[in-house]
Amino acid sequence: MKKINLTFALISILLSGVINAQSLSLQDALSLMENNNGKLKGYERQTEAAEYGIKAAQGLYLPQVTMSGKIIRMNEPLALNFNKYKYGLSHLLKLNPNILGDWKIPFQDPTIMTLQADLKWPIFTGGKIKAANNAAKIKRDLAQAESDKVKSQLISEVSTRYFQVQLAKEAVKVREQAKEAAEKHLYNAEQLEKNGMIAAVEKMQAETAVADALRELQGAEKDVSLAEAALLGALNIENIPEELSTPLFEINLLKPLEYYQQQAKENYPEIAKAKLKKQLAEQDVALKKSKFMPDIALVGSKYLLTENLPITEPDWYVGIGMQVDIFTGLKNKQEYKQAIAMSESVDLLQAQAEKDIQTLVKKQYTEILKQQEQLESLKKNESFAEELVRVREKAFYEGFAKSTDVVDANLYMASIKMKKLKALFEMDKALAEMLETCGLSSSLTQYITK
Repeated sequence: MKKINLTFALISILLSGVINAQSLSLQDALSLMENNNGKLKGYERQTEAAEYGIKAAQGLYLPQVTMSGKIIRMNEPLALNFNKYKYGLSHLLKLNPNILGDWKIPFQDPTIMTLQADLKWPIFTGGKIKAANNAAKIKRDLAQAESDKVKSQLISEVSTRYFQVQLAKEAVKVREQAKEAAEKHLYNAEQLEKNGMIAAVEKMQAETAVADALRELQGAEKDVSLAEAALLGALNIENIPEELSTPLFEINLLKPLEYYQQQAKENYPEIAKAKLKKQLAEQDVALKKSKFMPDIALVGSKYLLTENLPITEPDWYVGIGMQVDIFTGLKNKQEYKQAIAMSESVDLLQAQAEKDIQTLVKKQYTEILKQQEQLESLKKNESFAEELVRVREKAFYEGFAKSTDVVDANLYMASIKMKKLKALFEMDKALAEMLETCGLSSSLTQYITK
């Protein structure tokens, strides 16, 4: 018990260090989720419960010993009544029957007390016990598969919310840069207006650009608060460190599509569960089939304590017993057919799921490639946008461009940066979803390049 308490204490210290740290990596966030999420803990407990089910099924192979006791009181002692013979004899001898006494002979006291142990040890059940043990193991595997599915879903959820916070924070930086650029342009416009080089309307357009940039910045800041609240809920913690140290990232380690499709075919949670359900259905068929076979067991009984035990009861006995269903109203036959039909239905559902999942993986994989292409294109656009801003600002200062030209250039620059961030986010989100589909969610952080 001390060892367990010490382990919990160490875990608490470590988790406390993660939460109170100045930064939080994606791996730290996933660790917090794994340790704090009540839903995941609940499914893990179900897996643990299924382990006890295996041990319970294993007990069916062992002898079953029961103990029972009873104390009973009959209305009168048990006796053999020979009085009718007494009357016949007295008549023959011409005697008074009362002289011969009472020929009712008691042989059992009305109060009986017993304590006995009974033994039953199955030696042949037609496969019932084997099927029950196999089914218990498969149910444990099903519980584990369900737990793994929930964990994969939570990894995707936490990762997406983590990168939503990063997207929102990066958006704030872009909006701050846009606001600073607008304010710089306004300052230049004010100076040029003072010198009579531009009309007042040009300065007013610059003022409008500052107001618009401020509104966009305030909206971006609210998006950060909303994204952080969503991440807090997923991690089940009270606050998030100031810095999230894992940035939005480009995916440079993507493997061929066929690899992910094969992994999904083997590991997609629903397909993995379907395979286990198929095995469980097969064990159910074996169990229903075994009901047509007799159950044979060693049996025995021994009285441990007795008081006035009837003389007809042996002190102990051992033997072999058999039990078989002769007629159950066709119940066993129909249940057997039902089990076969269920097994066949699982085959059909699994086959369709495997086809559907190939399409889903291809869609998610294509989304990653699409965002990669978008990102490469946006990088070129960003270089052009930077040059456009420089040229427009110079032209405005020299009187060859209008205020709206500079504002439009800055807005174009901000939109390109936002699109880059959005492409990175959609790429990372699609990766998390594809890895969840493939049953590879735990490998997500391996795709993060420095």
